[in-house]
Amino acid sequence: MTRGKLHDFRQSMVAPISTVALIVLILCGSLLLSREAQAGPGMSAAAATANAGIGACGSNAGKVLYDCVAGVLDRLAGQLGGDTGQTAGALRSAASQLRAAANKAQALSAISRCRAAIAGALRQVRAIGGGHVAGWGGGPGAGCGLQAIGGVLSRAAALIQQKG
Repeated sequence: MTRGKLHDFRQSMVAPISTVALIVLILCGSLLLSREAQAGPGMSAAAATANAGIGACGSNAGKVLYDCVAGVLDRLAGQLGGDTGQTAGALRSAASQLRAAANKAQALSAISRCRAAIAGALRQVRAIGGGHVAGWGGGPGAGCGLQAIGGVLSRAAALIQQKG
């Protein structure tokens, strides 16, 4: 091929390659948006299940109560899925601290730290209009999901305060 023909060949390949790249980007983007949109409602459903679990812990007191609540938080973290790494991490950390708690003050401190982390994520979600916050899960329902998780933590704190 001469230099002119090679240049023409390269130019003729740019448009099809650009079109293919654009199609791939659109498909990947739509898959990500779909996944984000499902994260919020998934959080709310998982939180509803966790609320029932916290209610079941109400028949316990002291260390047994802390362990029961820790189990609920671990299950909640597991139900959140892969897109909610920091939310699940905050819940798992609280669960671990609850298991290590020797008294009511330590147990309440573990719940308070987790509530603060979730509240911070909720503020970020609200600040950007309810969208996705990297690592916290997201999508249109993220704010509602994080609020629901905050409610679970509030209920756990009230139960520990009462029976811890």
